[in-house]
Amino acid sequence: MTGADLRVPKLNTNDESYVLLEWLVDDGEPVRRDDPVASVETSKAVEELVSPGDGVLRRLLPVGASCAAGDLIGRVSPDGDPGPVPAATPAAAAAGGGGAAVVITAPAQALIDELGLDPALVASLGVAVVKRADILALAGSAAARHALSPRQQAIGRTVTLSHATIPAAYSVVKVEVDAALAAAGRLTRQLRRLVGLPDLLVAAVARQHATFPLFFARLVDERTAELADRPNVGVTFDLGTGLHIPVVPDAATLPVAQIAERLTEYRRLAGQGAFREEQLAGANIVVTLHHDGGIVLAVPMIFPGQVCALALAAPQRELVLDEAGAVQARTVAQIGLAYDHRLVNGRDAALFLHAIRDCLEAPGEHLLDRDA
Repeated sequence: MTGADLRVPKLNTNDESYVLLEWLVDDGEPVRRDDPVASVETSKAVEELVSPGDGVLRRLLPVGASCAAGDLIGRVSPDGDPGPVPAATPAAAAAGGGGAAVVITAPAQALIDELGLDPALVASLGVAVVKRADILALAGSAAARHALSPRQQAIGRTVTLSHATIPAAYSVVKVEVDAALAAAGRLTRQLRRLVGLPDLLVAAVARQHATFPLFFARLVDERTAELADRPNVGVTFDLGTGLHIPVVPDAATLPVAQIAERLTEYRRLAGQGAFREEQLAGANIVVTLHHDGGIVLAVPMIFPGQVCALALAAPQRELVLDEAGAVQARTVAQIGLAYDHRLVNGRDAALFLHAIRDCLEAPGEHLLDRDA
């Protein structure tokens, strides 16, 4: 019996090939159906592949090899016999040949040849699998030029497409956030888990879906918009490994505590660059975070296929006079909204921002503990 084929699924429509990063199970080891057995890197994320059945795993492709959707990389057979195995592709053979301790992927080798990098410099990376992103980083540190990573290039294409195709307008509102910060502090102590202003903002944005459905829509053509049945809120993270925009699906049904738990996990994955494709897909509105480092105003980009994006700037202390003429201190934050003027006009943008402001300035049960 030859058993079940382990083939690479279609992981990212923008990629023609992926890199086999790691085998999670030794060759010849028993596995059960749906056990993780390998990890594959796309241009966006690292994906785990699972066993197609019960039996013994036979690995048919070396770590570091290029592979495409549909490629056979392993077999799981009851008797451990993989049966007839097709010849390796040239890219796979190049990546895994020679028994070298360090594997250099085919895209990485092509870039090494293009830049004329010293093999000793490449060896100094100290990694088992040298990927194209490693060579880009190495080239940036070894020369008086900066090589854009594939993720930076993809972001550049997205920004260009957004600016070229979306007639965007922008509005900003100042929000007094003392009550929101106090509520986040109480939740942090109660839950023993950090809850912050971004978590409350995601909840406040999602709660507007029923009242402002066009802000979560998708423009089908110049005359038609498709409304979303639920608010899927994307949130930006950039911790030095590139920009990631994971999604909090159906966020209007989640209490702030669950949103905070999800964003905490996303922050960890952003630091590792280890998102799965499904965690990055499906957003119909985006919240961009600029709440560190004293940023007082930020203009977000509308992502193609969406109508709106919001930006949260850093909270600032300011002094104001109360009705009695006494000086009072308060904490404020600017929340900006970029919107597609084909679907949203200025008045509705102002109403949307005011509704979010009201949620944050008086964060009651409808925001903090909603479970509907």
